[in-house]
Amino acid sequence: MRIEALRTWLSLRAYGAVTGTLFGATTPPLAMRRRFERYGATSRRRLLRRHPGLVFIDHRVGSLAMESVRAVEAPARAILYLHGGAFLMGSPASYRSRAARVSYRCRAEVFVPDYRLAPEHPYPAALDDALAAWHHVRSQRRGPLLVAGDSAGGGLALSLMLRLRDAGEPAPDGAVLLSPWVDLTVPSGSEPSRDLWFTADHLRHWASHYAGGADPQDPLISPVHADLSRLPPFLLLLGEDELLAEEGRRLIRRSREAGTDARLLLGRGMQHDWPLTLPWLGESRRAWAEIAAFVAERASASGRDGTVSRRSRRATVTLEGGVP
Repeated sequence: MRIEALRTWLSLRAYGAVTGTLFGATTPPLAMRRRFERYGATSRRRLLRRHPGLVFIDHRVGSLAMESVRAVEAPARAILYLHGGAFLMGSPASYRSRAARVSYRCRAEVFVPDYRLAPEHPYPAALDDALAAWHHVRSQRRGPLLVAGDSAGGGLALSLMLRLRDAGEPAPDGAVLLSPWVDLTVPSGSEPSRDLWFTADHLRHWASHYAGGADPQDPLISPVHADLSRLPPFLLLLGEDELLAEEGRRLIRRSREAGTDARLLLGRGMQHDWPLTLPWLGESRRAWAEIAAFVAERASASGRDGTVSRRSRRATVTLEGGVP
């Protein structure tokens, strides 16, 4: 137990030291993007050497490129995954190994669009691309379809669900949101934080790049301020000590008040995006088990997963700490 606790302590602080060095609050966006790709991108060839069963497919929706990955044979469900990176960085290449892990854990084909990034392409470019990607995947795959994302991508996934609802279009069968950034007005920036990776200054600078000249209180930019009724069930994962924890709790509370099935998994002592960045930790393994259970439940409830539709059962998600 002591060894596991020490490994957790060291992992959290080592990763924090790396992010603090490479991605400062005032580091120019293009410099951060280059660093993100340099240290995060993984080639298909490299992954195939380690996991020869992986299958990659290239997709094109107009000018939007998208990559899908299958880590299991004949997956019966699909996930549109919107990558993180503060709306400024990230790509299918830098999320390739993570997408493969999602595919394997959730037994799904995972689609990662190369959506346009700020500051060159501020809001609503990323949301427009997410919508185009959604339409493409839905037209290509007939089984259950979920949406997922982390950090900025988690907020983008929620904005996509709002846009689909408001347009009267079919909704995803469910959503998985990992440490989503859902309030670009940065109200949490003035509160004390035990975040080892990011500061309120990071959020302020990054939000200004994405919002551009738009109002950051726009519900499609900061979806925590939206009408959260009539949304599909979603699982929200939050690190207990991350800077975005307060707005994530607020999202859960407001969603439940609106009648939406919103479930919270709180990572004790964890930081931002911990299941993706530190998958070897005990808390990460538990999180992946809960994600897989939720995806399987929602796929089964859809009636399109090779099973007979039946009353949805709640996933085995532990609501730790409650939602104040």
